Amino acid sequence: MKDLCKSGLHLLAIIFFSWFFATGCQGPPPEIPPGPNEVQFGHDNYIRNITFHIPKKLRKRRRSLVLCLHSGDETPESFARITRRGFDKLSESNNFIVGYPEALNKYWNDAREDSISLSHYNEIDDVGFIEKTIEYAIDSFRVDPSRIFVTGLSEGGLMAFRLACEIPQKIKGFASVAASLSLDQLVDCNADTTISLLAINGTRDPILPYEGGQIMMDEQEMGSVLGIEDAISFWLKESQCEEKSTTRDIANRDTFDETRSEKITYSDCKYGNKIILIRVNNGGHTWPGGRQYEGQRNIGKTSRDFDATDEIWKFFKSL
Repeated sequence: MKDLCKSGLHLLAIIFFSWFFATGCQGPPPEIPPGPNEVQFGHDNYIRNITFHIPKKLRKRRRSLVLCLHSGDETPESFARITRRGFDKLSESNNFIVGYPEALNKYWNDAREDSISLSHYNEIDDVGFIEKTIEYAIDSFRVDPSRIFVTGLSEGGLMAFRLACEIPQKIKGFASVAASLSLDQLVDCNADTTISLLAINGTRDPILPYEGGQIMMDEQEMGSVLGIEDAISFWLKESQCEEKSTTRDIANRDTFDETRSEKITYSDCKYGNKIILIRVNNGGHTWPGGRQYEGQRNIGKTSRDFDATDEIWKFFKSL
């Protein structure tokens, strides 16, 4: 009996050391394959799509997720093109995951009651879809729940504001470009006092006016928004921040783009969150540093003095 026990222990030792040296020499298989990762899941009786970009070298802890919301009548791919795939490139050097959710019929249900989009009329649960996307990333990619960020262009920025109002506990910070807080959302906005905001807006935006009012597209009214400075004031009040600010000019690196930009940073927030506005003087409904995706007559001028993608990630990284 004693010899049998010795034989059994000897066999277990052989199995253990064989496993140890095999895994020690070869290393564990990749936890998450790098590159694009296309995901589909059902939500609210619809099949929803999202593509994640996984960097080649992904840190094991404190994994951040940046969700990029495309503009109306566009796609995740067009968002990536407009931003010159800047977030994908930054994810490789900074080890974070990028997510590109896709709106149904190319439009988000961003809380504008007078929106003409089918997503509004069909009462698409885009807030729930993004919540489920966040849960998927946490479960499947081990994303840190305290490192969730959202950015969006135009209608994607409006949707980012809605998420910040309705599920602020799920988001650490958000950045909107050529967007603001819709008047319809204002009534139901319960912004968490700890959520941080970076807004980037052009003063000559022909679609979403800097001073607020009706969003206009092809001479059609598409809902009303607050002026971005009024939206910032609302966020300051919700966040219990002093309306003290410092303004810094952004270097005029391209004198031919006919824009000048300045960064306005608000401080003294009770809970330590950050609120920043980058005002692009003479800028349009565009992504600074990105592609001029339509003619200036339709969308205005694109600033070449800074890259919005870099500024957004720098902002998220600081939180």
